[in-house]
This record gives sequence, C-alpha cells and structure tokens, in this order.
Amino acid sequence: MGILWAVLSGALMAVQGAMNATLGRLLGLLWMLLGAYAVGTAAALALVLILSPHPPQFARAGPYLWLTGPIGLGITLLVAAAVPRLGMVRTTTFIVVAQILAAAAIDELGLLGVRPQPFSLWRLLGVAALGIGAYLLLRPMARA
Repeated sequence: MGILWAVLSGALMAVQGAMNATLGRLLGLLWMLLGAYAVGTAAALALVLILSPHPPQFARAGPYLWLTGPIGLGITLLVAAAVPRLGMVRTTTFIVVAQILAAAAIDELGLLGVRPQPFSLWRLLGVAALGIGAYLLLRPMARA
C-alpha cells in the first residue's frame, strides 16, 4: 500500500502545483496561498472530526516539528511561483532532485525522527541515474 500512496501523492503534487499556479495567476500568490490553506484547513478539520474525534497528546511532538505548517506554506508558494516561469516538467524535475538529495541526507543522518538508512552504492547509482534523467529533462530542446 505504501507504494500506491507514494505514487498517488506524486501525481497529486503535479496536479496541485498546476492548480496553485493558475490560482496564483488569477488571484495573486498570497491570496492563492490563503485560499488554498483555508480550504485545506476546513477539509482537515472535517477529517479529524469524522475519523479521529479524540485529540492526541500534542505535547509529545517537539515544537520544531510544528514548523511543518509554515514549511508547507513556503512549498506551496514557491511551487506556484516557479511553475509559470519554468513549466511543470522543469519545476517538478528540480523539486524531485532536491527532494532526493535532502531525503538521502535525512536518511543517512537519521534526522527529524527518521530511522537512519545508510547510503549505499545502489543508492549512489540511483542518484547518478536521476542526475542523468534530470539533465535530459532540463537541457534545452532542439527546435525542429
């Protein structure tokens, strides 16, 4: 199931990026951000009330973990600003490369509560293959 959730979230990230870029163009980036997060907050509240009405012990989470909210705002804003300038494929390529490099560091060092996962030769080869793929996606297209 984890693979299905990851693939679905990846596809939805592309859809979300395109929608946020369009909303940003129509409303302005900051109004898009406010509207998207207001609707998202309402949806999250509905999910919590329906599926998990008993609040957890919030004190168990370190205060730095709550930076996930402002980080999400920043991500949404930055993607919506990048898409009109770069297009979806180029924007997504830069995002994926940055995510893989950051994820490799988080895994290797066991940061942010993640169980350490050593960087291996296979992972290095995978990052190299990703780099080659990114180069092919990002290089200027030849005009026919």
